[in-house]
Amino acid sequence: MSRTTRLAAAAAVLLVLAGTTAATAASADAPVAGAEATVAVGARGVAPVVSPDGAKAYVAVTEADNTSTVKIVDTQSGAVTARLALGTLQWGAHPALSPDGKRLYVLDGRRLSVVDTATLTLTATLTLPDQPRPAGWIAGSTSGLAFSPDGATLYVSQSGPTAYRQNGQSRILAFSTAQQAFTVSVQVPAPYVGAPAARPGTGDVYVGSSQGVVHVTAAATAPAVAGTVQGTASNLDYNLAFTPDGKRLFGLAELGSGASTIINPATDTVTATFSPATGGDSLENPQVSADGTRLYLADTNLGAGTASVLALDTATGAPVPADGAGNLDEDILTGLALGPDGHTFYVGGTVGQVGNLQIVAH
Repeated sequence: MSRTTRLAAAAAVLLVLAGTTAATAASADAPVAGAEATVAVGARGVAPVVSPDGAKAYVAVTEADNTSTVKIVDTQSGAVTARLALGTLQWGAHPALSPDGKRLYVLDGRRLSVVDTATLTLTATLTLPDQPRPAGWIAGSTSGLAFSPDGATLYVSQSGPTAYRQNGQSRILAFSTAQQAFTVSVQVPAPYVGAPAARPGTGDVYVGSSQGVVHVTAAATAPAVAGTVQGTASNLDYNLAFTPDGKRLFGLAELGSGASTIINPATDTVTATFSPATGGDSLENPQVSADGTRLYLADTNLGAGTASVLALDTATGAPVPADGAGNLDEDILTGLALGPDGHTFYVGGTVGQVGNLQIVAH
């Protein structure tokens, strides 16, 4: 073999190795898919969120002794690798993972727990500011969490205080992740609210309420209610989800027979209504795919005793059965997260007295 031939062969080998190294690096940077499994994680109230690399699922769950806990599930092996007790359950746990994946926040009643995800240790436990109310009234239940797009603010929704046959107004609280303190409270003109949703791009906050979908501006110094989306008041659109570009907002009616809405947040108007399922179906935890084309819903069919993940076309609300997941192992669903790979569902639910995290490829 001539020297020229040897040099050409060596160069070819180097190119192959360089390509292999680049492919390996690209593969390492891509979020991993979860391996299909059904993992017993507790007794009830299973609510998962997934790390940005897809390797871990953080699961808020209630144990049989009524303890609220967080567990880490390895998404490749299905093994529970760590557990952290947060205290006696107050109302119902709502987890939210910071955009960088470094902090997990769990809202349970008026308790907000801050967890370091690298070590699964509790770094802070905070109590929500007391809700203004007349003497003898009970503080309202908390409904959920949402991060601003930059991760600097965590929004908390809380229904209004109650007394016998009386209800006060709800509120949205803003929590500064840098200060680790609640900074702002905005009163919402409705007694009951669902989980908040922050609009990508602007950071304005929307919340489904018993009076319709309410828009709260995100001005740092003086956030305020901008208005209520007309055409949503009778739909009980408690569950909300934005497309990643922030151009469409889905207001999900909790019962399948109700009219869900597609909202244009630029004008705060309803552009379409749709019914994802039939009567008897309980719909929760809407998730939108990274490309914005699919809306996924956790569907518990109480009449048939079945559970599934529905997939809908985000442009029309029409079902896309091939992209969903049916015949799940759970009777009742309590949580749904879409893996960062875009092709894995992490479903929380119960069957009998057991709470499961089910990992499903789609």
